[in-house]
Amino acid sequence: MRGLTPLPLLAGAVALSLGGCVDIYRGAIVQLNLRAATRSAPGEHYELFAEVNGGLVSLAKYKVFENVADCGADPATTPPVQLVQRYDDGADRAALCAGNRTLGAIDRTDLAAASLVGGVRLDTPVDLSQATRLIISLETDGDSDPRPAQVLLGADLAPGRAPYAQIAVDCAAAFCAAADPAGPAYAQLCGDNAPTLPRARRGVRVGEFLVEPVPADLCLAATAGQVAVVPADDDTFL
Repeated sequence: MRGLTPLPLLAGAVALSLGGCVDIYRGAIVQLNLRAATRSAPGEHYELFAEVNGGLVSLAKYKVFENVADCGADPATTPPVQLVQRYDDGADRAALCAGNRTLGAIDRTDLAAASLVGGVRLDTPVDLSQATRLIISLETDGDSDPRPAQVLLGADLAPGRAPYAQIAVDCAAAFCAAADPAGPAYAQLCGDNAPTLPRARRGVRVGEFLVEPVPADLCLAATAGQVAVVPADDDTFL
């Protein structure tokens, strides 16, 4: 991982003097939207890392379960969902399926409502105001090595707009300039359907997840979802 070294989890609060003062809690809200994920195999889980100041810090461990097949939801009353459940070493299936462990769900199209549903939210005490990258890795249950085992996805972060957004626009423009205007691909990817730069989002660090390993030609990279990181300050008077 480009010479990165793991960092310990950052403390959620700074030490205070006995006299008491204002405690600045610096954390972040991480919102993920993943278009697909492989259901967790027995003995495996996923882990989300952030790159901060040249090192990696673990933000969360989780498993992806089918709500019906894995967690016993009633198929007659519950639509199929891929649940994202917080993982702890040693927890059994019943504990892992508990509602208080649900971080969200993998994106899916709700045909009945004709809408896209899903999304994962993570509240972390880690200060991500200077985070430059997030990665998702595949890990073995019980593994004590703090480094990522097998990196699956990576997202470079930047303020307001994902760094990959401009690359996607440039790649589409190059493709459309060489494509046959009468061909089906042109109608699907060019003209009014060509990607445009999204509006910059103030106060948010944004990224696009790419499937690892990323090819040298970024126009051939496969995208897998988006992430938005909102740094949070909470002033607590003690």
